[in-house]
Amino acid sequence: MKKCPHCKEDTFGWRELIALDYFTPDQCKACGKLVRNDGVRQFLIFPAILAALFVGIVIFSLTPSSLQPLGVIFIILLIGLSNILLAKPAKIELPEADPPPFSPDPNNDKMIVVTGWNEEELHKIVDDFGAQDSNSPSSIEVQRVYDDYFRLTFSEDLSPFDFAALVNYLNYPFDFDLASHTISVAGKTSLSSDFQGIPTQLVGEKAIVYVPEDDQDYTVVHMHIEAGENFSISLADPSSMWQPIPNAKLSSQVKMLVN
Repeated sequence: MKKCPHCKEDTFGWRELIALDYFTPDQCKACGKLVRNDGVRQFLIFPAILAALFVGIVIFSLTPSSLQPLGVIFIILLIGLSNILLAKPAKIELPEADPPPFSPDPNNDKMIVVTGWNEEELHKIVDDFGAQDSNSPSSIEVQRVYDDYFRLTFSEDLSPFDFAALVNYLNYPFDFDLASHTISVAGKTSLSSDFQGIPTQLVGEKAIVYVPEDDQDYTVVHMHIEAGENFSISLADPSSMWQPIPNAKLSSQVKMLVN
């Protein structure tokens, strides 16, 4: 395993490293940011393969004929191993897109309910989220309802994109053992014109913001509207808009939180 240069998580195994290329971007499974193979490492791959072939052919020539099929496998493994060892995920720095305009509403009704974290963990997650973006709200109020059930509110409001991003980050925070927790997160809000891509006739409707069930993307957040429509947004692009989707993919845990 090798670390993502963005989030420092071990997300690149041998399959990803073999396919890692300088000219074709790949995406980190943890943070969703784009990476590619280091330019110098990419340059060294071809001579490394030639060297592996030379060593493999020498060994193959010295191998008894009965073991030569194994020698062929050894050459293939040697070439693959040289590619894996040389591969190094490097950042792809993209120009930052301008976020859509947003007018904070101090009377907003945005709220996130979350279970599965203890109070100390939750405060650290919220602080870490705020530290990632200077535009994030300075005031996120954490209220413990009971046991590990908490309610987050926003007296200074936050943009629909940041609201969705926080719902996602509460599910996938960095530097936490997710396997030892059972996390459920649901955001509740009334739709406004700041929700880019939402039809104007839906402004004022109640909506639930959540990570879809069986999520394998880690950068996509869904929204289910009380009227029945469903939308999705990609957090990989801060300028992206909400797009209609056919299915809600609401997990039973999220349904319990919002009922």
